Amino acid sequence: MAAPLGPAMNLYPLKGLPQQKQIWSWISYDVANQSFTLIVNTMLFSIFFGKIIVTDKAMENQLWAIAFAGSMLVAAFVSPLVGAVADERRCKKAGLIVTGVICSVCTCGLYFLQPGQVWLALLLYMPANFAFAIGENFLASFLPTLARQNEVGRVSAFSWGLAYFAALFLLAVTAVSMKVFKVEEVAQWRPFFMMAGLWFLAFTVPTLLWLREPEIDTEPHSGKNLIAAGYVRLMETCKHLRSFRDLAILMVASFFFATGTNVVVSFASKLASEYGFTQVDLVIFMAIITISGILGTFLPMLCQDRLGHRFTSVVLALVWILASVGFAYYAHRHDAFVDAGGKDADFAKWPLWVIGNLLGFGLGSLGSANRAFVGYLSPPEKSAEMFGIWGLMIKLAAVMTYPFAWVKDKSGSPQALLLLAGLIVIGLVLTCFIDEKRGHAAAIHNPS
Repeated sequence: MAAPLGPAMNLYPLKGLPQQKQIWSWISYDVANQSFTLIVNTMLFSIFFGKIIVTDKAMENQLWAIAFAGSMLVAAFVSPLVGAVADERRCKKAGLIVTGVICSVCTCGLYFLQPGQVWLALLLYMPANFAFAIGENFLASFLPTLARQNEVGRVSAFSWGLAYFAALFLLAVTAVSMKVFKVEEVAQWRPFFMMAGLWFLAFTVPTLLWLREPEIDTEPHSGKNLIAAGYVRLMETCKHLRSFRDLAILMVASFFFATGTNVVVSFASKLASEYGFTQVDLVIFMAIITISGILGTFLPMLCQDRLGHRFTSVVLALVWILASVGFAYYAHRHDAFVDAGGKDADFAKWPLWVIGNLLGFGLGSLGSANRAFVGYLSPPEKSAEMFGIWGLMIKLAAVMTYPFAWVKDKSGSPQALLLLAGLIVIGLVLTCFIDEKRGHAAAIHNPS
C-alpha cells in the first residue's frame, strides 16, 4: 500500500526516497533527450525537412512519415533483443550513454543540410531517431530499481515533469532567438539543430558520471556470444509470458496509446501551420502544449500510486479521445468554411488553443503513467527485457504515422484525426481488461 501523500511530498516529490543521487542522474537524461523530442521531432525539423530539403512537395508528408516511422520500425524490432543483451551483460548504462552520444552527434549534423539533400538528411536523421528510441528503452529500464514498486508512478511523473520544464526552457530560448536574431525564414533554423545536439550531449554527462548499473542477480548464459545469449534469454522470457498476461495486455494497449504520442510528436507543428499559425504562433502553441504536459504529469505523480495504474490510464485515454475528436471536428468546420469561400485568417483559432492544451495534457500524463504502469508490472531482474518489449510496441506504433499521413493526404485531416481517436479507443478497451494486482504479484513472484 502506498504511503499517504503529505505536504512535504507536495513540495519535494522525491522526499524520503533512497538513491537520490542515482535518481537525479537518471532524471538528467530525461532532461537531455527533450531537445531532440521537441526541436527535431515535434517542432522544427519536420517543417524544415518538408520546406527546405524535399523538392517534390507532393511527397512531403509521406517522406517525413517514412523517415520517422522507418527509423522507429528498425528500433522496434531490435528493442527486445537489445534489452535482453543489456540484462544478460548488465550494460544498461553503457547502452544509454552510447545511444545518447550517437543521437547528439547526428543531431548536430542536421545543421549542415542543404536543399535537395534528402538522402543525407535521412542518413543523419534516421540514426539519430533510432538511437533516441533505443535510449528511451534503456532509460525506462532503470525505473524498477530506482524506486520502490509503489512509488514508480511518483518518480516517473516527477522526471517526466522536469523534462517538460526543460522543453519549456528550450522553447523560450528558441522564441527569444527568433525575435532577437530576426529569424524569419525556415532556412534560418539550422543553428537550433546544433543547439539541440549540444544540449543532449551536455545533460548526458551527469548520467555518465553518477548513474550506476543496477545490481541485479541474474544467471548468465556462459559459453555464448553476446547476441546468442541475449536471444536465448529473450526466448526464455517469452516462454513465461503466460505468467505475465496482464503485462502482455498492457504492452498491446501501449501500442495504441503510443500511436497518439507519435502522431502529435511528428505532426503537431505541421497541423498547426495548416491552420494559419505563424512562426511566433507555432512557438507559442508548442509552449502551450508543453505547459499542459507539465500539468499533465502532476496527475500521475499525485494520484497514480494511490488510485491505481489502470484507473489513471483509462481517465487519461479519455482525455486523448476527447482531444482527437475535437480536433477532427475543428478541422472539418475549418475545411468547410474555406471551401465555401471563407478566408483562412477569418476562421476562429481559439478552439485550436483549447485542443492544444488537451493534447499536451494527454501527452505528458499518459506517457508518464504508461511508463510507470509497465515498471509496476515488470520483474526487476528482467526490466531491460520488458522495457525492450515495451519499446518494441512504442516504436512499432510509429508505423501508424504513415497510415495517418496517407489518410491525411488522400482524405484530409478530419478523417485522419478520427482514425487516431479510434486507435486510442482500442487501447482504452484493452486497458480495462488488465488486473494490476494480479500482474504485480506475477512480477514479484517471477517464475524464471
